[in-house]
Amino acid sequence: MKHLHLTNVVLLFVLPSFSVTVTQASSLSSRAQKIPWIDYAGIESAARDALHHVVDRRALADPAAGSIAARGSSSSTPKCKKIEKRKEWRQLSRAEKKDYMRATKCLQTKGNYGISKPSDTLYDAFTQVHTTDQLDFHINSAFMLWHRWFGWIHHQALKYECGYSGPAPFWNVSMDYKNPFGSPIYSTDPEIGFGTHGTIVRNEIGLGGYQVDNGAFANLKVNIPIPHYLTRNFSYWKDADPTGVWGTALGESFSPKQVNWVLTSPTYWDLEINMDGLNVTGNFGIHDSPHYMLMGDLNGPGWVANTPWALNGTTAPNDPVFWLHHQNVDRILWTWQQQPGKQWEYNGYKTSDHIRLPTLDLPPPVPAHPSDILPFHGLGPDIPAALALKTENWPLCYTF
Repeated sequence: MKHLHLTNVVLLFVLPSFSVTVTQASSLSSRAQKIPWIDYAGIESAARDALHHVVDRRALADPAAGSIAARGSSSSTPKCKKIEKRKEWRQLSRAEKKDYMRATKCLQTKGNYGISKPSDTLYDAFTQVHTTDQLDFHINSAFMLWHRWFGWIHHQALKYECGYSGPAPFWNVSMDYKNPFGSPIYSTDPEIGFGTHGTIVRNEIGLGGYQVDNGAFANLKVNIPIPHYLTRNFSYWKDADPTGVWGTALGESFSPKQVNWVLTSPTYWDLEINMDGLNVTGNFGIHDSPHYMLMGDLNGPGWVANTPWALNGTTAPNDPVFWLHHQNVDRILWTWQQQPGKQWEYNGYKTSDHIRLPTLDLPPPVPAHPSDILPFHGLGPDIPAALALKTENWPLCYTF
């Protein structure tokens, strides 16, 4: 077991010291290796700096804490060489789009550093990590920051494993809310289109759907939870919203008006609730609805419910659209963080058991803290949530 020791950090809200533990979950291969393009020592130093920064800011905001001098970054923490500006898919040139598609498929030819048992490809490793102990980073405070870091690691893999030189693109689904399936994302162009839901019926897994047989990912095979063709079902949303309250393909749940409302969330935890639609029957929200809209692999839990694969229900990274969708969720989080006093805010609940019936006699849910560890099961080190709070800091080094 390896540790990133963050010592001499006086956490006003948890214990006086702790260790960031880089573990390998028992459900994963024990032969996980260090990934050569990840700076483990630099991340250790950056994690220490991030926690110091959060602690200092809280002390400065607390009159009872007295006067304290804010600490700068450690000299051992690398600096951003440049700040990358992420682009909406439509802003990329055709050449950039082709290169992104090439690099995404290239991950199926790269080794997985011992992360995934079902196959030895790095493409599948991302899905394996996303399925492992998935309630540690869904339906809780960790959700947005865990996926922010996950998306950053994926972009690094595209660059260092497959030679991609462009920015990590996002899909601003709100631009297409009136006709989501008419989005250029779903082009059948064999070079730059993500394809539709195809024409070949596939019922091997879960609720079934259609094999994606057009676009740049036509007939793509993935291996989690078992080998199968990439699957979608563009008609499922009608079952999810039979009265059509949320419009065509649930578009009203991620409309510009809805995004603007979500951005008024008063706290980080309120933002998570509103982003995931946790306060809405059916959980129709900016994050969840596009998953429901596409069904198949991208839906994950709902797709494989009541099947032998239900415990491996977060197959969403099998679908390349996952990355563009979650970069957009990250963009909305980033936008919210630009408001005064929001950049370093992190609160809410650490576990998913905050959703409970009032009639049950249960202990209160565990509150979330910036020192909470986000697990990545060998896909680089586990990190404290604080390290993912500011994208302009190393190692993230990007903005929108």
